[in-house]
Amino acid sequence: MATLAAFSVVAALAIAVFFRALRQAPEFYQAALQGDPATQKTLGREMQMRSVELASHAQVAGRWQQTFTAEQINAWLAVTRFEPAGGSSDARGWIPDAVIDPRVAIEPDGITLACRFDAGIAGQIVVSLQVEAFLTESNEIGLRIRKARAGAIPAPLDLVLISGDMTDAGRSADLVLDRISEALARAGCPASLSQIDGDPVVLISLPSVGKRGELTIHLDTLRMSAGKLEVAGTTKRR
Repeated sequence: MATLAAFSVVAALAIAVFFRALRQAPEFYQAALQGDPATQKTLGREMQMRSVELASHAQVAGRWQQTFTAEQINAWLAVTRFEPAGGSSDARGWIPDAVIDPRVAIEPDGITLACRFDAGIAGQIVVSLQVEAFLTESNEIGLRIRKARAGAIPAPLDLVLISGDMTDAGRSADLVLDRISEALARAGCPASLSQIDGDPVVLISLPSVGKRGELTIHLDTLRMSAGKLEVAGTTKRR
């Protein structure tokens, strides 16, 4: 009886530690959630204006470039994307309601995405993905998912991103990819799933533009630094 009681206590402690680990969040994520609403509104609108400017310039033949900061992106995610005038319905539809408080960190070696999901009995858990962004020779944007975590616990990439059958977090992450793929397809940028050394890779094709689709977008710069993302390219006639 004493052995059974001791085992029960140890098991209960292990479960408590596990659930606590699921709710742990990266430092950048905790900091990004503490933004001032007024500042976030201003930065979010800057993000929206820069996006509109970039899209406008990319629609006509010529050279274009734009820089976005992690602060602007996070402010848009926090405030502007929920406003009726904060962007197109398609843009707001990229992020499903199941994804709570998404935020990003930008470093020279890639981007970290983090958000919360409602995982039922486990409560809200923080899922984070480390993503390497690159350009392919086929004029595609590649997003290689290198690491995934559920709280402080490493999560197998195949379960979190592909099967979606093992955990609530897995199903939610799978929903994120599905919704993003649908939104990209509606925008004329179809996405496909591939692999590099076992890591999932999302490949995004760039759309044809112009009144009759006579122009092609060639992205030649996708550069990340501490807190900044720079994109540049040229729109050319076919």
